Amino acid sequence: MIYSIDMIKDDLRNLTEKQFYTKHIIRSDNWYFEKYLQKNPDEVIHLLDDYRLIVSESFGVSFNSVMMVGSGKLGFSMSPPVTDYPHNSKMFLPFNDDEKVRKVSDLDIAIISNDIFHQYWKIFRKSYKSKFRNTYLHLYNELYRGYINERNILEVDGCRKQWNETATVSKKKLKSDLYFKHEVSYRIYRNWEDFEEYNIQNIRKIKKEVI
Repeated sequence: MIYSIDMIKDDLRNLTEKQFYTKHIIRSDNWYFEKYLQKNPDEVIHLLDDYRLIVSESFGVSFNSVMMVGSGKLGFSMSPPVTDYPHNSKMFLPFNDDEKVRKVSDLDIAIISNDIFHQYWKIFRKSYKSKFRNTYLHLYNELYRGYINERNILEVDGCRKQWNETATVSKKKLKSDLYFKHEVSYRIYRNWEDFEEYNIQNIRKIKKEVI
């Protein structure tokens, strides 16, 4: 089932953070497959399995450790306002396919893997150079919260090559085999507890805005 923005806001008002997380983050509903790619329910079910299989095989992780999140899953962003830059809020912005409006949306995919998380943390530690100082400032905050964004991996020379050897394979297969029409962006989470806590914190902030 695909939910309207009004339905989402009602759930934010009426559900607990954990209930909202289970209903809208964990469940298998997928706006991109159903509305953007215009797939029927049976096709959506197969696509949900197929994209997770491609990513899990490329990264060597469990099939159940792959989750699409963000505007690709819901149809609009669930990023809460940033305290220092409230005018740049992405909260409830719809998935965008028109570069004349703003940056075209990515498809955000979370990979929950303790092994991959610590693998790249070790590479980061060995790759530090002063020219990466700004990237590392962002990294420290992410690592503390238990995740690593792909964009920061790509900015560090010691990580980029190894990452691309794996990530590029999966992205090409998603486009060629499943006809994904947008760029894929990955985020690595240390474990399910960190994934849940990250989402719960965002839901808590958005609930305050809606209420």
